Amino acid sequence: MLTTKPRTPPDSLPSRLQALLDALTDRHLAERLEHVYGAAAVAIDQLSHLNIVKYEPTTAEQPDGADLSLWETMAPALRDTLVDVNHLIAVIREQFPAPERSAGADSGWRPPPASADERLSQEVEAVFQKSAERLARRVAELGERVRRPEVVSDRWELMTELQTFRLDFRSRMGELVYLTASAFEDVRREEVIPGYGLQMSAAAALRAALADLRRSLQSKLERLPRTAPEAMPGFARQLAESLASFATMPATLTLRTRDKRLLVELRENLQRLAASTPLEGEAVLNRVQPSLTELDRVTDELTTQVLTGHDRAVWSSCGARLEQVSMHMDLGSPGAERVLLEALERASELYGRSATFDAFLRKNRRASGEGLEDAQVRETLELFRERLAGLPFH
Repeated sequence: MLTTKPRTPPDSLPSRLQALLDALTDRHLAERLEHVYGAAAVAIDQLSHLNIVKYEPTTAEQPDGADLSLWETMAPALRDTLVDVNHLIAVIREQFPAPERSAGADSGWRPPPASADERLSQEVEAVFQKSAERLARRVAELGERVRRPEVVSDRWELMTELQTFRLDFRSRMGELVYLTASAFEDVRREEVIPGYGLQMSAAAALRAALADLRRSLQSKLERLPRTAPEAMPGFARQLAESLASFATMPATLTLRTRDKRLLVELRENLQRLAASTPLEGEAVLNRVQPSLTELDRVTDELTTQVLTGHDRAVWSSCGARLEQVSMHMDLGSPGAERVLLEALERASELYGRSATFDAFLRKNRRASGEGLEDAQVRETLELFRERLAGLPFH
């Protein structure tokens, strides 16, 4: 009987981060750190799971003028965002309060640390205190921006502001955990930042979905010159249906609202074109071609701004597995196929980074389901190495 895996408590810390805390000799400092890290983990979890998709508009055009019902609808999402961030700020200020300054004092002078442990403690305190100040300023900025007339009158703009601030808050929280943890030990972001692995997996899934959408649209456009004039409206409807199907994919939950708006606008434009006759192929091309460029932009942003560290880790992991495949083959071990398939599965997280590499993965995704002979393993290994070495890294 299948059982549902219980969800990890939101205040749970990554095992590497918990081990770091357990190893600290200053137990009072460790307890204070654990309070802050736990609050950060809860805030990151809540910001990650707050479902803003249900608030998003389904059409590109919005009614003119301020809409008070919009505020009423969005109030819970805004409230939850502010509550989560303010709670972390409060915990930081409780555990690492800023030093009091006497009246007229122009500096917060403190005696030099007496030991390396005290120096690290002061460093961590400074990071937390400055981080709390910046988070508080961002909370105030969010309150100001969502009250602007041009934002409150447009659901798309309000959603864009909310999503942008949520992502920024989550990023800042992750960085304060990483920066303070790395003061004590050499750690990687994925080892200590709560929810980091899930965030990277979601970004990689979105990049893969975007790559497939672009490939689908491009392949349809290649048929455009061979499409008869009377079939052109149906062709436009097919393109619109591809966009509608993409919008229902789980991977799109993390797509930026501004980018969703572009795709919604394209879908609506195609639907209008499909309802008009006669319809020229050039009109369809002029609508879709700029969107392919936008899809390239979004994919490139994910690769260069979000997934750089993730991709390098996957690349390195695949390289290590391919080395194991060679060792198994030298020994005549049946493990060669198993490890090669593991490497292909791991490499799927790089899908969307390179068209050439994507084609290699698609081909071998089909072949791996049928089992591989020794000659196929050797051939796939060599091509895998070549494709892996050719991946562009920024």
